[in-house]
Amino acid sequence: MAAKRWTDEEIEYLEENYGKIPAKEIAKKLGRGKAGVYSKAEALELDGNRGHWAGDKRVGAWTDEEVEFLVDHYLELGAEECARQLGRTVAAVHGKVRQTDGGRPSIGPKVEWTEKELEFLRENYQTMAIDDLVQKLGRTKQAIYARGQMLGMQRYIDPAPFFETWTEESAYVVGFFAADGWVSKRGPESVRIGFGQKDDDILFSIKEAIGVGDVYVRQTGMHRYYIQSVAVYERLCEIFGADVQRKCHTLQWPDIPDEYARHFIRGAVDGDGSWHRRKQDDLWSFQYATSSEVFALALKREVERLTGISLNLGLNKINVWHVRCVGIKAVCLSDWLYRDATIALERKAALAQKMTKSAGICQSPSLTPKMRALFPHILSRYEVVEVGQ
Repeated sequence: MAAKRWTDEEIEYLEENYGKIPAKEIAKKLGRGKAGVYSKAEALELDGNRGHWAGDKRVGAWTDEEVEFLVDHYLELGAEECARQLGRTVAAVHGKVRQTDGGRPSIGPKVEWTEKELEFLRENYQTMAIDDLVQKLGRTKQAIYARGQMLGMQRYIDPAPFFETWTEESAYVVGFFAADGWVSKRGPESVRIGFGQKDDDILFSIKEAIGVGDVYVRQTGMHRYYIQSVAVYERLCEIFGADVQRKCHTLQWPDIPDEYARHFIRGAVDGDGSWHRRKQDDLWSFQYATSSEVFALALKREVERLTGISLNLGLNKINVWHVRCVGIKAVCLSDWLYRDATIALERKAALAQKMTKSAGICQSPSLTPKMRALFPHILSRYEVVEVGQ
């Protein structure tokens, strides 16, 4: 079937409106397909003069008015808002910014920075969280980043030194990674280490401890924290003795000094552990879940060695290992993990404090000599019943 010829009226309409309204609207008006509209516009060389629309996004040549809008508003509005107002993609805005006057920092800002603002930025740009700078200065992230670059300052902080030595905070973060962390290796020089948690307070605490990275608070309820570092990835592989990209079922116990072991375990427990009070007997119960049998066995062994608290180990129907204890053991374990902790998930730390104030009855076989030595302040609240009485 021969193609439908374009009339003079159609060509005139196309020339007047192409690049001003989306191609799909022109096609609907003319009773033609979008492909036909694009083809005719190309034949008339309209796309090189005005640009055209793909869906609801404009592509192609920028008008002088659009460039002027970008120069006036980019730093204050940011790429996403500029793209929305101009009907272009964010990528197109970024691309045009790089082409305009030699790069992003040279665009604007039209709202001049005061000397007081510049002094504050010089003093805090490399140490204060970007969200705090936004709130303090009343400017967008893009404006702050651009002005920092213009002043010759860098925000990058190498996270690797944080993991090179054992401290309470580094041990905790490594433990938290064991439970709720993952690695995304995008190439030999690009590795992302991520953490996920419903409680965003601990992610902000980890970010503050490491001193770098971004926390994404999501409406879904599962929040994210990321850092980018090949060196950190290699250090984590060294700590766990295996490639942590595939740690789900193969996670090993790290070679960690005893003085930092409880902080490591607290980090892991904040990720995959839980306490609750059982309805059937009103006893506190602890449970830790992991897909790694090696890690579960090591957790049981190390807790028993360091505290005298014996734990039970079991495998459920979906091949997940559970480490458990009940009653006075669960109470003592929570006290050992959270007592005087400087970094912990707030919700579980508060529950641990509540548990230490509980009282009740326990049987003497539950108490080992090491438990009696480590937890007299807990045992003093319980009535110890000798077996057979």
